[in-house]
Amino acid sequence: MKKQLIILAVFSLGRSLFATPTGLNNIPTADTVPHRTVAVQSFSSFGDGANQFAANGPGEFSYWMGFKAGYAFPFLNLEVGLDSPLAPKETGPLLFQTKVNANPWENGVVAVGVANVALTDPTLSGKPFTYAMLAHDFQYVRAHAGYGLQTNGNTVLVGVDRTWRVWGRSLNINADIVQGGNQSFWLPALGVKFDPTDYLVLEGWSNFPERGQPSHIAKINLVFHV
Repeated sequence: MKKQLIILAVFSLGRSLFATPTGLNNIPTADTVPHRTVAVQSFSSFGDGANQFAANGPGEFSYWMGFKAGYAFPFLNLEVGLDSPLAPKETGPLLFQTKVNANPWENGVVAVGVANVALTDPTLSGKPFTYAMLAHDFQYVRAHAGYGLQTNGNTVLVGVDRTWRVWGRSLNINADIVQGGNQSFWLPALGVKFDPTDYLVLEGWSNFPERGQPSHIAKINLVFHV
């Protein structure tokens, strides 16, 4: 009995997501960064396959930095952010993203947003990505669904995740799927997030496209409250 209690204490289910980040792997979610919180993000793309952060091309290492910030208003929450590839070859453009969300029902969230808006060097970037998302917490799993609009890149957005408490910290396992190649194939991904401290979230995921080779993303989120 004592052993069972210890196991339950170590691996207890957490129903809420991390304060940051506010996406799963390749999809945005309906979540926003909490009120007056800033997340500075450092992340890299590697592996043989193409992905949204492979700025130097498939099979080439790419390093990015960015940030997200959140602010809560009486009836909605706002998130804004910037990011850009910095090394080792391709740098820029500086990309802007924003979204707003609301909680219209218990355990439910809806959001609309736009990402991939180039503020510099627009010829080097893709097209803006506009989306609508909803999420609902079913206690044992959190489900996400929505749709994204982009020139030659419209896609269904679907994901699930679950969070456990591990020695008092949050461990999140998640999966999502999007369409790629102008809706010509599916791109599933599996990911994990862990917050060893209140100010640090470690994140990583792997992409397994129907066509092409797998690729991988590793991300560090430094969280500050202002």
